[in-house]
Parts: sequence; structure tokens; C-alpha cells
Amino acid sequence: MPTLPEFVLDTSVALKWFLLRDEADRDRALALRRALLEGRVMLRAPELLAIELANVLVAGRKFTARQAASAVAALRNLALQFHPLEWQTLSLAVELASESEAAVYDCLFLAMAETCDCLLVTADESFLRKVGKHPRILRLSQWRLSD
Repeated sequence: MPTLPEFVLDTSVALKWFLLRDEADRDRALALRRALLEGRVMLRAPELLAIELANVLVAGRKFTARQAASAVAALRNLALQFHPLEWQTLSLAVELASESEAAVYDCLFLAMAETCDCLLVTADESFLRKVGKHPRILRLSQWRLSD
């Protein structure tokens, strides 16, 4: 049985699953979620993703508490593999952040990609500018699942 392609999912991509307005590359984000639901891809993320998503939906996007809770419940029901904090991964995130001037919490996703030997899929342009052309990063706009 062939192994599934694995990616670390950034919060910037997961947010596109729940936003109702037009977002750049939302079609790609939805295709990635569909691939997860169809069992054609494995997506991993630090548990921090759920917290960031809820925070942005409530504080940044002005969703109601009920709408945000519904989105978090939908996220929980996906086959997304959440990883608890691992100190070694956090140490790597701190190192990556100090080298790039990106935030440690953003670099935690990249550190997980390095630890899991896969790519981080992100749509966070600010983060991309800060970390440059890191070999473990894949822009959402460039994501393709080969058949």
C-alpha cells in the first residue's frame, strides 16, 4: 500500500476553509481539505493551529462565538493529525525564528515540517517574506496533488 503524501498545515490555509468571502487561493485550500477528506493526503499541525484559528475567527474576522465554535468543531472532526507541543520542536522553532525574524509560533509549524520530514503548506505571505526560500515550505498557490 503506497504511503500518503504528508504536509504540515499552516493556520493561514485552514482559515480559508471557513471564510465566506473571496480569499486568494481559497480553491486550492478547499482542494487540500477535500484530499484530506478523501484519504488522499495526510495533514499534520501543532495543536496551536486550533487556538490560532479560533482567535482569528473571533477577534480578527468578527465571527460570533457560535460561528467560531462551529468552525472549531468542524476542524476537530477532520482527520487532521494534531501534535502536542514537543520541546525539541519548540527549540528548533526558536532557532528558526532567531535566524529569520519570524515569530516563534509561526516557526513552530516550519519546525514541525522539518521534524516530520515533510513540507509546510502556507498562505502567510508575511511569514514567507521573513523566512525566504526555505526548502520545507510550499506556498499554497503552488500546492498540487499528483494523481
